[in-house]
Amino acid sequence: MSKHRLLAAFLALGIAAPAAALEVEGRYKATPEADCAGPDDAEGLIRIEGGIFSGIRSRCEMRNPVNVVGMNAQLFDMHCEGENETWTERALFMEGAEGGLILAWNGYAFRYERCPLPSEEPATEETRAEDASAEERPETAAD
Repeated sequence: MSKHRLLAAFLALGIAAPAAALEVEGRYKATPEADCAGPDDAEGLIRIEGGIFSGIRSRCEMRNPVNVVGMNAQLFDMHCEGENETWTERALFMEGAEGGLILAWNGYAFRYERCPLPSEEPATEETRAEDASAEERPETAAD
């Protein structure tokens, strides 16, 4: 049996390796206008933390991760609530080729830009001034 037929057979049977952690935790821009510096519940931001997907007026528990063979992707059972409704869907999370997150959900695919971590954010004039001020202050010895 060829490697491709074997792979297709495994996929058809739902056989997959144990789920490894896909690095999706963080904050993402759901819209180009979203402000990554805003609070977690800011309009246009998505947050994934501790197996919880939140944003876009909903909150979902990401359950039963399954690796997708040959891809840096995982399928999840999404148990969601929002706007006075509850629902369950399957969703595919994948690292984008150019970074960010690809999310395929119920026939739709989205690409979300990852927000930089606070340590990765570019310095602003205000933060540069604070750093310069801190460097100019003499250190005092404790008595």
